[in-house]
Amino acid sequence: MAAIRHVGNIGIVLLLGIALTGSMGLDHTQAKGLGSISTDSVGEIGLKQNRAQTYRNAMLAGYSATERRDYHTALINFRRALAARPGDRYATAAIRNMETYIARARAEAAKQAEIIQRQETLAAAVAASDWACAAASVDRLVVLIPPDSADRSRLIAYRGELTGFIQARTNLEQWSTICPGGQV
Repeated sequence: MAAIRHVGNIGIVLLLGIALTGSMGLDHTQAKGLGSISTDSVGEIGLKQNRAQTYRNAMLAGYSATERRDYHTALINFRRALAARPGDRYATAAIRNMETYIARARAEAAKQAEIIQRQETLAAAVAASDWACAAASVDRLVVLIPPDSADRSRLIAYRGELTGFIQARTNLEQWSTICPGGQV
């Protein structure tokens, strides 16, 4: 049994020598010296090659997912790459970038949800002639809408109209019926 294992180990060493001769450009005399590599060394080389392949595959998968804007998948793959090569600056930078992209996407989604909610509140306030609530809703929407947007310009103009209603004290009994406590 030990002889079979020894013969198997020699075969692994020879195969490794042949592979290294071809991939590293070693000549025959240089390759002869590889016969003295222990099986432990062969295992270490295989492990290093496996980690290198894992790193490379994970980084490529991460970059591919980033191109598709699938930042969660990219983050998973960049973390795999970092696990294969701890402390790697490229994987670390990629992880930091994905976390930033994900945080931005979440913030943008929250902002869009608030815009929708504020527009609904504005519509309800106008329908009820609740000018204070309408004005407060427009004030908040102006902050949420991008400065170069035509919608923001329309909101600012509409805010002027609402100011006229407020100053005229139109429908005082209707004030703050939509916005709880007069707040938005």
